[in-house]
Amino acid sequence: MAGNSWWGEELVCRADDDALWARGARAVTYGRMRSEVEWLRRVYRHHGVGVRSTVALHGTPSFTQLWSVFALWSLGAHVVLLPQRVDLAAALADAGPQFHVSFGGSDRAHRAFADECEVMVRRRPGGRPADDESCLVQFSSGTTGDGRLVGRTAESLLAELTRMAAVDGMPAAGENLLLLDSTTHSFGFVGGLLHSMNAGAVVLFPPAKADADVVFGGPDHFDALARDPARRAPRVAVSSGEVLPHGVFERFHDRYGVRIGQAYGTTETGLLAADPRGAHGPDSVGVRLPGLRTRVERGVLEVHLARSPYRHAPEPWLGGWLSTHDLVTVAPATGALRLRGRVDGCCREHDDVDLLAVERALQAHPGVREAVVVCSGVVEALVTGSPALDEAGLVSWLSGARVPVRCHVVPELPRTADGKFVRGRKLMRVARGVTP
Repeated sequence: MAGNSWWGEELVCRADDDALWARGARAVTYGRMRSEVEWLRRVYRHHGVGVRSTVALHGTPSFTQLWSVFALWSLGAHVVLLPQRVDLAAALADAGPQFHVSFGGSDRAHRAFADECEVMVRRRPGGRPADDESCLVQFSSGTTGDGRLVGRTAESLLAELTRMAAVDGMPAAGENLLLLDSTTHSFGFVGGLLHSMNAGAVVLFPPAKADADVVFGGPDHFDALARDPARRAPRVAVSSGEVLPHGVFERFHDRYGVRIGQAYGTTETGLLAADPRGAHGPDSVGVRLPGLRTRVERGVLEVHLARSPYRHAPEPWLGGWLSTHDLVTVAPATGALRLRGRVDGCCREHDDVDLLAVERALQAHPGVREAVVVCSGVVEALVTGSPALDEAGLVSWLSGARVPVRCHVVPELPRTADGKFVRGRKLMRVARGVTP
């Protein structure tokens, strides 16, 4: 590629022109990908995009969107990747990009993936140029509150790719990765797309028909695959983004003879722990990756970061510990992490409670469809399912729980723009119709 050197240039340029890069409805070679990236580079430069320009991308997940990321990076621009179902007006107001690029036209919200799609570039009056070294900006999930703008530097992305390369079971050279995770999410983009390019693997996007050696997705994806009578068993299946139900783990293993492994991290830090082969069982997210400083304080996992991950930090960051808000237990023999739930603020009177065990107990109830358990000073559960469900019956069902649990039957569980269950204290109260 022509132009200034940029951190992703090696990934884009390392393979021969006829080497396969990815498959969607059609196969795309590295030569074709590089040609499309160069064409989009000229388009964006014509619109005035350059070094430190801020550009928000939103719309249909597509090759066009991914080519745009590489094209914008090659111009020195800072890319803001927005989830497809985000509140667009609010996200743009928060991020303040100089340019807004949309993909897919008016039907973009209804398509899972498209090889190519319409591109519209809008300049935003009042947009702000980048004032830090972030090359990639994403919103945190917002499961315990409003999502925050997170900036990743080239240095942090490269360090994450190095850590991923050392994880046993990740996609390897010559393998096919079926990527069902969204590429606007941290693990889907870095662990799926960028790692595969770094390792020499081929990425398959729906509706690609080729068999996969590795599958990345969420619990809902694996539940659907467990019911697919035609697909070949993968070598490895990795779930991320949401708690993996035991039922999904068992159905997938019964169907393919493969144990679903897990990958765990945050938007702020990237991948923190992984168990791609599922060696530690469905409740474990694996061992922490080397090269990271972590600790467990009063049951909550924390990560040490030299710089603030947030674009709009309320105060200067002098290097310190970032809370993941995740309760964990560390296996003494293996060091593997087991998640026990997510906390919003302090839940110190229940430091040792296993919120996810309570969720699993509720999900085993024949009338329950979905359940989320949070600690908001007391342990509370939100449950959907049969109209016959009531709090007294659910509390009786949980009679063996170690702590009292308040149960609330609701029409539906609130989710974030990324599709994750909301687990924050304030938002769960809103979902119950209680003034926060």
